[in-house]
Amino acid sequence: MKKFNLLVCFALLCSATGLAQAQSFEVLNIIGYMYESDNTPGTPGFPPSDAGDVLAGIGFVDNISHPLTWSTADYEYTWVIDGLVSMGQIDLGGGVIRVYYTGGTIDIIADRYLDPGYTMPFYGVDPPDAGAIGSFSNGDAYLSGVFTQFVLTYNTTNFSGNYQGAVTFTLGTNYGELGDMLANPDGMAIAGLVGVGADSTIPEGYDCEADGSIYYDPTIPNEDTTFSNLKNLYR
Repeated sequence: MKKFNLLVCFALLCSATGLAQAQSFEVLNIIGYMYESDNTPGTPGFPPSDAGDVLAGIGFVDNISHPLTWSTADYEYTWVIDGLVSMGQIDLGGGVIRVYYTGGTIDIIADRYLDPGYTMPFYGVDPPDAGAIGSFSNGDAYLSGVFTQFVLTYNTTNFSGNYQGAVTFTLGTNYGELGDMLANPDGMAIAGLVGVGADSTIPEGYDCEADGSIYYDPTIPNEDTTFSNLKNLYR
């Protein structure tokens, strides 16, 4: 099972490809782990990506920006992604594969520390682990949404690539704070990097480390760029 970092740079990727020139700003930043499988014991994770495999993940929200409000003194914020169903990998040649996904949901959870049912989140091993997933999904739905696009391009020879798509939030306790953003029928842009991290410590059974953001941007990126070019944006 190949392990890789998921490094998200939504606005930076748009800028690098010249696809978005204005109104791009971060509203959520997330960290955690993801995995892909058909949920059958013994089935390898990503890669390969076979038709019917499911991409999912859990983790923490470490920043929420205007117009959304949050209180880290009172709540712990987590995220759960599930149900992104692979349509099967496409061989682009040279060790590069592309995977289109259908469906999929994302939930941002606010769990109040003082609530009697509060449970400290834990990743566990060999997901899907019901206890681990439950520890990240316990609490109030801060935001809940659906993916309307999601595609992953990955180089199996150097274990790097990128993904892009869109997510539309539909409900949640803080859904109304999105205001004018809700007028955008395409939702929020989602794009990022995937790559190997030599010093990563990924729990057993997970395929990747996730570190990224969700940005409001009316333009959905639709061009590829290289992992090395995108890494240069951080230097």
